Amino acid sequence: MNKLHGLVVVALVCFLGGCGTPRTDPEQASLPEPVDVALVVFQDTEADLARLNLSIAVFDVKSEIENSIYSSKIQVSSVERRYLPFRLKETLDRAGFWGAVRVMPQTDLNSEINVKGTVLFSDGVELRLQILAVDATGRVWLDRIYHDVTSDLDYSTDPSYQIDPFQDLYNRVSNDLSDMLGSYTKLDRDLLLNVAMLKYARELSPETFGRYLSEDMGVITLNGLPSEDDPLLQKVQRIRESEYLFADSVDQHYESLHKQIGPTYAWWRYYSYELIEGNRKLTKVDATRGATRGSWYAMERIYKTYKESKMNEDALRELTNSFDRETEPTVAELAGSVIRLTGTLDRQYEEWRRLLRELYRNETGY
Repeated sequence: MNKLHGLVVVALVCFLGGCGTPRTDPEQASLPEPVDVALVVFQDTEADLARLNLSIAVFDVKSEIENSIYSSKIQVSSVERRYLPFRLKETLDRAGFWGAVRVMPQTDLNSEINVKGTVLFSDGVELRLQILAVDATGRVWLDRIYHDVTSDLDYSTDPSYQIDPFQDLYNRVSNDLSDMLGSYTKLDRDLLLNVAMLKYARELSPETFGRYLSEDMGVITLNGLPSEDDPLLQKVQRIRESEYLFADSVDQHYESLHKQIGPTYAWWRYYSYELIEGNRKLTKVDATRGATRGSWYAMERIYKTYKESKMNEDALRELTNSFDRETEPTVAELAGSVIRLTGTLDRQYEEWRRLLRELYRNETGY
């Protein structure tokens, strides 16, 4: 019986590279040493800093991950594309340079800064993200790949979703964004505020507000401003305030997902790290010695880690499917009426945008 058990362990461990989280990316041959990055926090309370709003869209995933034959990779990426943006949001909130920082299902026309991300690689040992940040005028703030690796110290205690082993990566993104913000003058920031407002107005009524903006190759120029007492502009501003409240509700849904999935995801990432590191150590076993008692023990430990990892993948799958099925309705106030939106957050957002355009047309005739 013990012999049979040993053969099963050997077969399974040899198979783990295909069933676990395979490290097939050609860029993974050698990993750099982890680098500590301190978060830069806003300190000067006397500074005249216009608080620009920043929205983070749900991340994309690299096509190779989306089309992977490994269902576990697809499932985990489905979690990460919604979970990781919230980690970045929390970091930006702590930095304190911004107004409202929200996670949204898609690009937010109501924000001065929009951030998009793509998960290029993630396995518990390494995280690589492509981050694109663009302001309301179309100017690119960031377009680069951020890369971080973990060490045994990051997993020295039981994993907690409140302590992220890749926090240095989020700190680096936040620091780069705040550096870019610091290069903007007050006039630059005021321009962004005005352009964002008029882009929002143009979305509601292109005929009325389109003339205030011109666009060339994705870059928007401000041609002028409507009068502050323009009744049509005042209607837009009231609708925009409702939009802010709706966006806060959507962001709270992502916060709920973060708290719901966070503990399970943290354990999955821990087991993935253990599995990969265990496999790496096994490859260093001297082949001339054969299967020593120590190597048998190591293989059994890896198999146990693999089983625990798979159980966490199953839990992640169920939690994510449950979130998709049971996303709570978003309740918002619009023109004195209470609106209740149901379905996925993407569908709720699209329906909300439709209702806003309909409200503006009904009130103005445009």
